[in-house]
Amino acid sequence: MPGKNQFVYNKWMVVELEKKKDVFLQTAYMNGIPTEQRAFGIVVGSGRKGQTYLYWDKNSLYQLPVSYYTPANDWCNSPGYSENYIRFDRPIPATCLECHSTYAESKEKKDGGTVFNKKSILYGVDCERCHGPGAAHVAFHTQHPEAKTASNIISAKNLSRQQRLDACAQCHSGLRKHTQPAFSFTVGQKLDDFSTPNYDVDTVGNLDVHGNQYGLLTACRCFKMTAQLDCSSCHNVHVSERQNMTAFSQRCMSCHNVNGVAHDSCSYKPPTGIILADNCVDCHMPLLPSKKITLKLANESTVEADMVRTHFVNVYQEATKRFVEKSR
Repeated sequence: MPGKNQFVYNKWMVVELEKKKDVFLQTAYMNGIPTEQRAFGIVVGSGRKGQTYLYWDKNSLYQLPVSYYTPANDWCNSPGYSENYIRFDRPIPATCLECHSTYAESKEKKDGGTVFNKKSILYGVDCERCHGPGAAHVAFHTQHPEAKTASNIISAKNLSRQQRLDACAQCHSGLRKHTQPAFSFTVGQKLDDFSTPNYDVDTVGNLDVHGNQYGLLTACRCFKMTAQLDCSSCHNVHVSERQNMTAFSQRCMSCHNVNGVAHDSCSYKPPTGIILADNCVDCHMPLLPSKKITLKLANESTVEADMVRTHFVNVYQEATKRFVEKSR
């Protein structure tokens, strides 16, 4: 849209986003002169928080400099890129697509770069990413429509707690050091046999809120005090429940409801009319600023932190004050 299609770094450097015929482009301008232009190749991200864009250079992928940030309905510098100068040179390894697609065949070059087989890529995160290859499953149930028990497919019901946690931790435990090629891990296997965390497990309480929900969750008392709590205790991955604080809070109550008294373990006494049990999340898992992801918006001159919901369940007094003010 004219007037909404530029990201201005400063008065000398601008990236313009445009569509020519059926191709979307990002073009860098230095002092009004176009210096580099690349076409959108792959869109990464659901759009819930935002989207970033990759471009093809032969069979290798690189990140485009400008991304979209949903909360502000605006363009921003792409994650990993400076807000002060234009770059197009961030290479995308297979480990990036491992969390942002279902499958991609790749090979590492001697210079450290990655080449992909474009025809092999299964875009998006679909059922097979968690449940494993589905061809045999489909074939069996096509031939046996009367069968009610899922066959030839990975079911979370048959996994241990750590196996279920590992399934989520593959993409929700921050950057990991890979000891096996991308896409080697299959749900049900031990994640540490394929990649290891790049942080000290004794300092998980200090992790940034962006990207390591697993590390934060496993550091908190709620997790340590029960042998059953895992990601699926709160998240139903097959249902969109974003912003449904009541639904999430009911799951908190499944542990914190003592002798039929909801929220019995909370010592905070709210003002009249505010029902804490309807929203445990904004007090105990608030949105916090990320130190890893900072953004400059196209129409702003300042840099701001991305706000991410922490998974370290704790008492956050300032968050409680904000929640009460907002609820009045």
